[in-house]
Amino acid sequence: MATTYTGATRVQPGIDPEPTDSMILSRASGIASEAAKGLISSRGKDDWIVLMQAISDLTSDHAADGDPSPLFSADRLREKCGDLDPHERLYWTSQEDTGRKKFSKAWDKLVSSFPNLDGNLRERAAKIRLPAKVELYDAQDPHDKRVKFYGLRASALELPSSPSESPSHEGYSPPSPPPQAAAIEYGEEMEVYPIPGIKRPLKFNLGIWSKLSILLPLIGALIAVAFCGWLLLAILTSDLPARQIFKISVTLLTFAGLVTAMVWPLYLLIDQGIVMAPDILQMTIPDAHVLILRKEGDESVLRMVRYTATCPLCGGVVTIAKGRGPYRHRYVGICKHNSVEHLFSFDHVLRRGRHLF
Repeated sequence: MATTYTGATRVQPGIDPEPTDSMILSRASGIASEAAKGLISSRGKDDWIVLMQAISDLTSDHAADGDPSPLFSADRLREKCGDLDPHERLYWTSQEDTGRKKFSKAWDKLVSSFPNLDGNLRERAAKIRLPAKVELYDAQDPHDKRVKFYGLRASALELPSSPSESPSHEGYSPPSPPPQAAAIEYGEEMEVYPIPGIKRPLKFNLGIWSKLSILLPLIGALIAVAFCGWLLLAILTSDLPARQIFKISVTLLTFAGLVTAMVWPLYLLIDQGIVMAPDILQMTIPDAHVLILRKEGDESVLRMVRYTATCPLCGGVVTIAKGRGPYRHRYVGICKHNSVEHLFSFDHVLRRGRHLF
């Protein structure tokens, strides 16, 4: 059941009433729905994420029909969650305490998690030049104080002065690139939980000890490879039989190659600030994630994130991969509809690219 309390205005304490544009609310709710779908593809169907998509979809639909402030009962939201999560429909819509507790826990988790999604929602809104984002709110039924309704409302968002200005790099205004017929802008999806059973994103604040923990494997590998080289030289100049020299040489070269292969991505991460995430961290989530080193305030942070974009040629999803052929040693954006012709450059700092002909 959906209700509308006011009409065209909404009042918050200490703030003068402002007209609410239902179409802006619809578009902002659509952005939240897309963000929820991105979360589901990265983290799976956690209850609060399903609830986020449900309330976003319902708000977007009702606002598109002209309702400036739709609110929904818990039963309506549970029904929508059941539609989005068909394998657990009976669990969501159960009239026993189990279903109500499931909804209550999902709402509390959504309320606590939603502030962490603020940056992603702002970035998505800025990309389409929408001067608003949504925030959660709930209200009691004026006729029955025991009944609550839930919804989203639009809050004003200050957009950058220029579409080319990146919202995530405050204080830095990169020069505008020349016009491109097939330019592309990448968005950073919300962080994932790559380790099964641990509901935490992969994030390390690199203090002095953390930096040493990254450098020590490189130093150890360099020492090991140097020792293998010295030992190989000593064996080649020894009086051992040729067959034994060959066996030992192959063993040493294999060992040195394995050590180099293991630490090479770590070197690239330090040297370039970005590297594809190891397969072992992407076993339970979609691939195309990267490890990235960057400054956040005064701290150096290591994160595991996923960059995606919409292909300007066909509308497909563009993800990041290692370049091949003439684009070796680069990271490129590859469209899932056409991975050969729809190829784009990728700048992880500016989050821009262009069609590679």
